[in-house]
Amino acid sequence: MENRYDTIIAGAGAAGMMAAIAASDGQRKILLVEKMDQPGRKLRITGKGRCNLTNTAPIRDFITHIAPDGRFMRNAFSMFFNTELMEFFESHGVPLVVERGNRVFPKSGKSLDIFLAMIKAIESDRNIKVLKNNRVTDIVTYDGHISGVVLQNGGLVHCRSLIMATGGCSYPATGSTGDGYDLLRKVGHSVSEPVPALVPLVCAEKIPEELVGFTLKNVELSICHANGKKICSHFGEMTFTPDGIGGPITLSASRDVSRILHGGETLTARIDLKPALNEEVLDKKLITDLNANGTRILKDAMRLWLPAEIIPFALSNIKIEHYKRLNQINAAERRKLLQLLKGLTLTITDTRGFDEAIITQGGVSCKEVNPKTFESKLVKGLHIVGELLDLDADTGGYNLQIAFSSGYAAGKFGVRNSELGTN
Repeated sequence: MENRYDTIIAGAGAAGMMAAIAASDGQRKILLVEKMDQPGRKLRITGKGRCNLTNTAPIRDFITHIAPDGRFMRNAFSMFFNTELMEFFESHGVPLVVERGNRVFPKSGKSLDIFLAMIKAIESDRNIKVLKNNRVTDIVTYDGHISGVVLQNGGLVHCRSLIMATGGCSYPATGSTGDGYDLLRKVGHSVSEPVPALVPLVCAEKIPEELVGFTLKNVELSICHANGKKICSHFGEMTFTPDGIGGPITLSASRDVSRILHGGETLTARIDLKPALNEEVLDKKLITDLNANGTRILKDAMRLWLPAEIIPFALSNIKIEHYKRLNQINAAERRKLLQLLKGLTLTITDTRGFDEAIITQGGVSCKEVNPKTFESKLVKGLHIVGELLDLDADTGGYNLQIAFSSGYAAGKFGVRNSELGTN
């Protein structure tokens, strides 16, 4: 293997592969280093194997789904956004479809098609060399500029620009084990401690076996501090897991609470089972139902208000005799029923781990990175992209677009650095 390249890219995931494609100008030599035996391992399983690769929302709306500051991506999106990304894949033989929520998928429903289009573009380019089963173990600098990298086999390879695209910590079996964070710390970057995000939450209460896998639809999940102050609220579908809750709204909520939980705080989740009705309206409905079904016992009559699967668990949350007739329910007990329906309570103690997290929250401070070129403000010729940055977004194609756009921008400007000979 040669020991000098114009651009080296560490990590062959979505951001790294797009960086290689964007960096290729027919002349410059590019080395794409991948620690696994094949590139794009995480890309091939994303979206449960369907690959929600972007979202058709306009930039002004898109960036509102990104934290801690979506505006950081504005320049990159103006260069390469959802339209350009969709055109890229369709021109490479991958028809796309737009589904509910403006989410974009390959028409085939197979993330493999996205990967194959990218790897074909890379492997057909004679100026891009892909080095598998290897990784960057050290970043070499000289006088504040990138000089090269040390590879796992101990070899020093020189370069004029380096694009770090090694990913976060989520799904470590695909190669994302957070290696890049330590390398970037060594050259002076500040790294916010990575935590799992878009991940199921763990609760203290025991979830009955028969409830595991059951999905509640059209509910509102609110998570609060112990003092009752609300942190977030999300509406939609929620699923019970063996040790807590999952499903779309839980994953969304995890972005708001993961860092708090990993800081050691215990939180309270309240599930509004009847969000379409305010308390006054629901209370009137309860009075009507209790009067109309007076001889029925509470345990059986709960089907008036809840799905059968959740009734035993719900009843365990309130202190009312389960075999009491409805015409014997007093005002205080009716109030307990109302509170149950408007706020089934769980104690949230933790998140699941990185092996179940869709994304990583945390990373290199964006204040230390140029938002147009993704070049480090500390080391010339060093570019940082994708999940290595302290940026994360909602589900719906937002996170992959960040990876593609940041990789594209870094690829383009990484070539420029090599032309300038910044080392």
